Amino acid sequence: MLEPNKNHRTSAERSSALVIGVGALGCHVATALAAAGIRNLTLVDDDRVELSNLQRQILFHDADIGRPKAVAAALALRSLSPGSSIAARIERVTAHNAAELVAGHDITIDATDDPDSKYLLNRTAIETGRPFVYGGVARTSGLALAVQPRRSACLACVFPPQLSHGNDSCAALGILAPVAGVIGALQAQLALRLLETAMAAAGLLYVYEMRGRRWRTLRFERDPQCSTCSAAAQHAA
Repeated sequence: MLEPNKNHRTSAERSSALVIGVGALGCHVATALAAAGIRNLTLVDDDRVELSNLQRQILFHDADIGRPKAVAAALALRSLSPGSSIAARIERVTAHNAAELVAGHDITIDATDDPDSKYLLNRTAIETGRPFVYGGVARTSGLALAVQPRRSACLACVFPPQLSHGNDSCAALGILAPVAGVIGALQAQLALRLLETAMAAAGLLYVYEMRGRRWRTLRFERDPQCSTCSAAAQHAA
């Protein structure tokens, strides 16, 4: 059997990743990234673990109830990947801290549960030039999109904000736990591919429907009129 080169470090081992939201999606994303050997992983969430979280948020147990999610998840992941630096930040992403969070990492993974946070992270990724992976789950369906700023379609190109509906969140619609597992694992894979090869899978929207086990992959080009990543939008910013 071939022996691995112990002096070789993968892109994951040289990289830092930011996971915003440590709920059902975030637990799966963070677990996969830690297992892949991401050097520095930062988890951001201002919520606390509740009993109702345990059936779908895989990093938490009974003893974690009442503990900040970011802290509980970081503790669990440190035992999985003791060689990695895993930080917990007990805060909500806002317009005031988004740039500092995103700019401090090589890639950002959205695991939030509301549209406003998703568009904020997308816009911040464009402004800072950091790659971004969007994910969304609702009921039995899920979506994922990898964004390479100014080189691929962004979230606002694919889903114009003026057409989104504020109640279309997983908190409002509910989710089936296995769907979060599928999409979270896909987001982690897309993040690792972007870190390895800048344009890998960027601009592709992955659509999953658990009923019927159906996958669709749709390619999007940048929208020259995009409210977030177009030249006019960037100039106005």
